[in-house]
Amino acid sequence: MKKIHFGSLIVVLLLSLLGCQQNVALSNDLNSKKGIEGFVEPEPSDWVKYTKPVREYMYHRTQAVINNDINILWETYPELKENIDRETGVNVEKNEVESLNQGFDLVDANYNIESYERIKVNVINDNEVIVLLHGNIVYLTNDFDESGGEYLMKVFLKQKDNQWTVVKTDEYTLPEYKEWLQEKNH
Repeated sequence: MKKIHFGSLIVVLLLSLLGCQQNVALSNDLNSKKGIEGFVEPEPSDWVKYTKPVREYMYHRTQAVINNDINILWETYPELKENIDRETGVNVEKNEVESLNQGFDLVDANYNIESYERIKVNVINDNEVIVLLHGNIVYLTNDFDESGGEYLMKVFLKQKDNQWTVVKTDEYTLPEYKEWLQEKNH
């Protein structure tokens, strides 16, 4: 019973932290409002190119939560410290670190960036892309219960020194998630 309540709490928490506001520091093209229709499944070679930096981001994100230290994430992705907005879900990793460490002792995590569907990509230009993820994160507590759930988010990648890096995240809020589901089902 405790497992179900904790799992439900995490799902509600993750969905409530999701959003879709653009980062003003990015280019004008990246700031333009584009709907989900701008996202397509990448070619296999591009899939490899984009999933690697996204998996690396998820690794650092889950390590920050497990270790209750947002700096683990921010040292690798300093731009995620900027423009944090809980209401819209922009760069809300700090909230996840704080909320998941209240009353729980997390010891491990698993994530799957494509557990619900394959990634989709919106290519802005040669140096900027947005990756749409519909996956899940599951955390293991010290008493071996699991908690976690689904997430839907945009990860903004920018090429720096010939490598893709995360410069912003935008998690769907619960209302945005419901709207996305409604559009997807029509």
